[in-house]
Amino acid sequence: MPFQPIASYGFIGNLGSCALVGKDGSVDWCCLPRLDSPSVFAAILDPERGGSFSVAPAESWESVQEYHPDTNVLRTVFTCGSGTLEVTDWMHMSSFSFEEQEQHRLPALYRKVRCTAGNVRCRIVFNPRLDYGRGKTALSPFKGGLLVEGASDVLRLYAPCAFTFSEKGAEALPGLEEGEEFSLLCTYGNMEREDIPPPQRSLEKTILFWNRWAAGRETGDLRLPEQWKKQVTRSALVLKVLAGGKGIAAAATTSLPEIPGGSDNWDYRFNWIRDTSFTVQALTALGHLNDAREFLDWLTDLLVTSGRRPADLKVLYPLHAVTLGGEEELTHLRGYMDSRPVRIGNGAAEQGQHDIYGEILETVYRSEHLHPGMDHALSGVLRDIVDYVCDIWHNPDHGIWELRAEPCHYVYSKVMCWVAMDRGIRLAELHGWNVDLDRWKAERAAVHAEVMEKGYDARRGSFVQSYGSDVLDATALLLPILEFLPPDHPAAIATLETVRRELADGALVYRSSAHHRKEGAFGFCSFWLVDALAFAGRVGEARKNFEELLRLGNRLGLYSEEIDPATGAFLGNFPQAFTHVGLINSALYLSRFLGEESPAQPLMGEKHLP
Repeated sequence: MPFQPIASYGFIGNLGSCALVGKDGSVDWCCLPRLDSPSVFAAILDPERGGSFSVAPAESWESVQEYHPDTNVLRTVFTCGSGTLEVTDWMHMSSFSFEEQEQHRLPALYRKVRCTAGNVRCRIVFNPRLDYGRGKTALSPFKGGLLVEGASDVLRLYAPCAFTFSEKGAEALPGLEEGEEFSLLCTYGNMEREDIPPPQRSLEKTILFWNRWAAGRETGDLRLPEQWKKQVTRSALVLKVLAGGKGIAAAATTSLPEIPGGSDNWDYRFNWIRDTSFTVQALTALGHLNDAREFLDWLTDLLVTSGRRPADLKVLYPLHAVTLGGEEELTHLRGYMDSRPVRIGNGAAEQGQHDIYGEILETVYRSEHLHPGMDHALSGVLRDIVDYVCDIWHNPDHGIWELRAEPCHYVYSKVMCWVAMDRGIRLAELHGWNVDLDRWKAERAAVHAEVMEKGYDARRGSFVQSYGSDVLDATALLLPILEFLPPDHPAAIATLETVRRELADGALVYRSSAHHRKEGAFGFCSFWLVDALAFAGRVGEARKNFEELLRLGNRLGLYSEEIDPATGAFLGNFPQAFTHVGLINSALYLSRFLGEESPAQPLMGEKHLP
């Protein structure tokens, strides 16, 4: 079985787990019971050893996929010579009533199969491989379906048809006439059948939940850019699924490569402070205030009730576990397109990345109205962070790109230290904090002066990645948006031109000149260029770039971490939170600059917005 293009997958999930479903009707990635649990289907990483769960016509077919409007319910429609088959996939979601408070996290995958024209014989192949395909997986029949047992895992497939068994799992070939249908239900653990919502009831509740959430029924103050409402809604729905633990997963997958055949394959199923901070800001601006408040509560809990000092903060945290495990390599898996190694865990947790402090202060500053508990405890932690940043901003760090190299004086990290001080000063003045404001302002000025002296290369006409380097970095596009410089500052204008000339390929932008054409262009960086052009007053160019980026998403409006400019192929983990946050932000910025609907809440860079 060949590898499928990353862009060929659809994405479903609830607030517990998620799955990737191909146009061929195959579930090729799913971790149960949680998004960050070991996989039960991982054919995307190894078609032979990873495991999959496919439903499709037994004869040759063509297919299209679409979402039920404003939901994470996916339909795959197969057309073949004998008729038409529709497969609807979802994970259960329901209201958050007391009686159903855990049902929105059910570790269960529903698949409804219906013949809508003619008569179609289906081929169902159920081939789970527990624990990333490295553990025992015993498959046997039981009354009502199939039982899967591993060393510590149990799956059940409830199915109305008989299966035959082989080395490739269990196979069934049921036939359907027009109007006939049946459902398949794959559950994890020892849930009783009667405790699992029946398929039709689950489907109705799930559609209702997503429709209500997408419409902002919880808050009543949702504001979506009208002309890009569909794309922004899809991105928000992706973020909602990824937000099923403490914070938000950076992506749904592990080890999808940044370079096909290369070794830059990382596990993104963790909660990065940076990603969560950007997501809080995007959801706040849209008006999804309850969700933004949940993330801000997590951040507050992390900072306050845990008693952590600023120096104790990690770059990333587990979504559900108490502690982080180490990084491992799964040598038995081929890796996507033979890109090795396949990794689980992420060693970046041990890095020092100074930008996280600026992201924390920026997030609290932009959304403090959501957290009436700007009390003594939280304000005390924020004061400690700014004091700490005043002490350590002179030191090198590992930077936003988490390069596995020696620490360096990264310009973006310095700028984010400036942001931490600047937002801290604003909060202190607003709330009358008893702090050494003279010191904070002096250090803020010192950071600014040093970045202007050592971080800007007049010969290159751009801010560079690190002091003494001539490497360009797309993060330089953010300086006006972060209010470090006004958009019309000569250095900001020159940087925009240089980055666009040397890092852009059409609307796509590479993250740095060191990675130029060695990997794909980064989705998030590409949306940064849209924002930078808009802030520079070049709104027409910004809109053109934005609409080109919309065309580069897959047919469902989903994005991975990177895109190959030459082929349009997706690279990196998928779907990627950062890229979808970038799309939301760019749509909101453009709408503001075009004089259309304003965001529900203030955006970053408000100082320079019209």
